[in-house]
Amino acid sequence: MAVYDKAYELARELKGSEEYKEYQKAKQAILENPQALSILREYRTHQLAAQSAILTGKELDEKQKAALGRIQEIVNMHGPVKRFIEAEERVLVVLADIQKILQDAMNLLDYMQGDTASRREGASA
Repeated sequence: MAVYDKAYELARELKGSEEYKEYQKAKQAILENPQALSILREYRTHQLAAQSAILTGKELDEKQKAALGRIQEIVNMHGPVKRFIEAEERVLVVLADIQKILQDAMNLLDYMQGDTASRREGASA
């Protein structure tokens, strides 16, 4: 199907983007540095725990908050880890932008808007 062909084409284009190239470079630097990889894994563990708590309506206890604060400080001082996280965020922004472009072009969330007349117009387009 042509849609999937276009998706694969988009994936190839994304792999050629500066954002993705920088991400790959930063990722390789992390993978070659056991200390950096350990810091990144610890950071992700604390980050996921915090996000999970937020999603379930729980609060982090003081010990968890302190641990997250400590690892964030370490990340900010560790150049390779910080560069990786920043590069990853730039790739995720590109992906989110693409998702928004597709969503808007297809009127996927138009039902969330209050004006039903413009929704009907969009449906007939």
